[in-house]
Amino acid sequence: MTPPVAIFRADASAEIGTGHVIRCRTLAGALATRGWSTVLAAREIPDALAVSWPGGESAVVRLPEDGGLEQDLPRVAAQLGRDPNLVVGDRYGLDAAWVEALRRDAPGAVVMAIDDLADRPLPVDILLNQNLGTTAEMYAGLAPSHTRVLAGPTFALVRPEFAALRDRGRVRDGRIERVLVFMSGSDRPDVTARATTALAAVDLPFDVVVGVSYAHLDALQQRIAAIPRAVLHVNTDAIAELMDRADLAIGAPSSASWERCTLGLPTVLITLADNQVSGGERLELLGAALGLGWHETVTAGDIETAVAGLCGEPDRVAAMGRAAAEVTDGHGTDRVVQEIQARVSGRMGG
Repeated sequence: MTPPVAIFRADASAEIGTGHVIRCRTLAGALATRGWSTVLAAREIPDALAVSWPGGESAVVRLPEDGGLEQDLPRVAAQLGRDPNLVVGDRYGLDAAWVEALRRDAPGAVVMAIDDLADRPLPVDILLNQNLGTTAEMYAGLAPSHTRVLAGPTFALVRPEFAALRDRGRVRDGRIERVLVFMSGSDRPDVTARATTALAAVDLPFDVVVGVSYAHLDALQQRIAAIPRAVLHVNTDAIAELMDRADLAIGAPSSASWERCTLGLPTVLITLADNQVSGGERLELLGAALGLGWHETVTAGDIETAVAGLCGEPDRVAAMGRAAAEVTDGHGTDRVVQEIQARVSGRMGG
């Protein structure tokens, strides 16, 4: 029996960041374990990230940069030699015109969008917005009545190793003995450097994680080499283990928030992008994080003060961890896959 095929359309770069591709990779991995064949179609993607796609780099179609986005699917389908069962778009430039082109070029495919903004029409079959505070009502007038809207962190795309670690039942008592710094895969403003400077002044061991699009690696390596308690991890596959052993994180209110919340990891939040503002505010309002605000105004001294203060408030830190764990249980990917399978089965008449 021919396995079903899913095409994912997403990009990653220093400017765009890596979050779109990484959350698509999580969903693709879950589908692959269920017998699907998955393909990533990208106009921009670092080589190291392409290699990590399920099936490897051979499952990544590098698209030319010319032409409108609606031309992407025919280019991919021509290389595949068959029509997809599912097309997933995770890019803010994808809109109703892109969906309409998909309907013409692959009329039998289920079309899904992963979105954060709720700012444009998306006439898709399945629409995922995993952010805090999202409701189906936000897409009234933007998505048709038949669209299945998956709203909120209940559907957060988290890899299975996070749920497995959560199920081990680690109890966080609020003592901070190790810190994790992970801002984003690219971190264009290099808040990572400020956080590293701050933690060098605090008597704690810490891990620093950067991704494939981080542009300041040489300088960071030199900085880390001078700090005995610091360990640098570049494009690591062990982020779940690093989060699990940390007692406090310094990060952005990005997709990594759902990984931290799955593990009940309290966080000092620094906002890197406009689309993170609301999520950061909601995490702080829930008591799951301490927000320091917009990256341009946050200094190394601010970070040092925040971490040192939390070290003296174990009860507050423990409460932050409990609040974080209430946000999501780490099984959102399974729920999204169930929705996809049901819709694709119905489309195929199965």
